[in-house]
Amino acid sequence: MPTLLLAGAGPRLGGAIARRFARDGYDVALLSEHEGSVTALGEALQAEGITTGWAVADVGDSEALRAAVTRFGEHTGSVDVLVHNVSVWREASTLDLSPCDLLADVHAGAASLLTSARAAVPFMPSGGAVIATGSAAADFPSPGAPTLGVQKAALRALVQAMAPDYAERGIHCATVTINGVLGTPGFEPERIADVYADVAAEPRDSWRTVIPFPL
Repeated sequence: MPTLLLAGAGPRLGGAIARRFARDGYDVALLSEHEGSVTALGEALQAEGITTGWAVADVGDSEALRAAVTRFGEHTGSVDVLVHNVSVWREASTLDLSPCDLLADVHAGAASLLTSARAAVPFMPSGGAVIATGSAAADFPSPGAPTLGVQKAALRALVQAMAPDYAERGIHCATVTINGVLGTPGFEPERIADVYADVAAEPRDSWRTVIPFPL
């Protein structure tokens, strides 16, 4: 069975992505720094008959994240799709925001993709995919939460930089840019999750790197 590894496994979009890939025959591995929510999601998926494992790891801790991804890869034998569904919400004014806080958020929200992807590559077959959750905040940052826009702009640039390198190994790198508020009409998690599944299934001659939602 192919395996989906979902980093940043929250109950809404993360849960929808897990269920959507399970419909396509994937086993599911969940990573989150929030023990209560990842356990609840994992148990709910198991109750639905979905083969699911989970672990607690702080995506801001590169060594812990690398180790968690490696353990999943060694246990399952493959990581066919890696979904990076991570962001940090920090309410602040740029008048008060420290460079250290900005860099910490960018590390967790964007640079951690590099850690998890590099750890997953040894277990990822040709035809695998790395998909990151983007946001309109990359182009329209919120003045009340400025680090989110910086995270998402950095994430998009990182995915674009990774795409040709990973393509040499037969791995598709992409980011889905959500141009709206999750859970509002037209932005239901299930509809967005369908896009992730479509991206993972794209034939190589149709690979896209930056995919807006809605299209």
